[in-house]
Amino acid sequence: MLSHEDVQAALSARLDGEGTGLDDAIVDAHLAQCEECRAYWDRLVALSKNLRFAEVGGGMAPPPDLSEAILAGVESEWRRFSRRRFLLLSLCRVALVVAAIVWGVWAVNLVAAGAAPDVAAVRFGVALALAFAAWKPTQIPGILLIVGTMFTFTLGFTVRDLLLDSARGTAGPLVIQLFSFLVLVATWATDRGADVRRAWRLLGADPA
Repeated sequence: MLSHEDVQAALSARLDGEGTGLDDAIVDAHLAQCEECRAYWDRLVALSKNLRFAEVGGGMAPPPDLSEAILAGVESEWRRFSRRRFLLLSLCRVALVVAAIVWGVWAVNLVAAGAAPDVAAVRFGVALALAFAAWKPTQIPGILLIVGTMFTFTLGFTVRDLLLDSARGTAGPLVIQLFSFLVLVATWATDRGADVRRAWRLLGADPA
């Protein structure tokens, strides 16, 4: 599968009149579906128009290495994007570690009270899963399914208890599970959201 870096390098080479190393039809198909690379191509074309007639030695000629001049103009933007993504992902991972600690303490408190060791084991398992997700965000979908199911059931029981006017001590578990669910979603969206959007656009593309 082509990466953005491969396609953007091919586009830069194409603008310089050099060989791209990729089939033009494949590059064009990716360009038609990928907003990110299309925006990159638009910036390349705009910059090349500004640099096309740069003065060299008193005459009008293109720069000797157009790709370096163009890449220098867009490099800072990509660095900002990478830093922003890294910062968001780091914050999400810290939040996952916090959630794992909360689940761990929750399990220990239950064991200390001498009640429901099976429930404590489940909570400790969720704590380990959240810590693992902080280390390997690619594993989040499976963990998200478990935590989401737990939250859904807890929400249903809480609504039932509220209707029966018998809700006692259900707010705490509900908040913990909701927080864990939202942090998992945020981490996965930061880590893999762009790939999912690209895949969705490809699925919805018209082959004609």
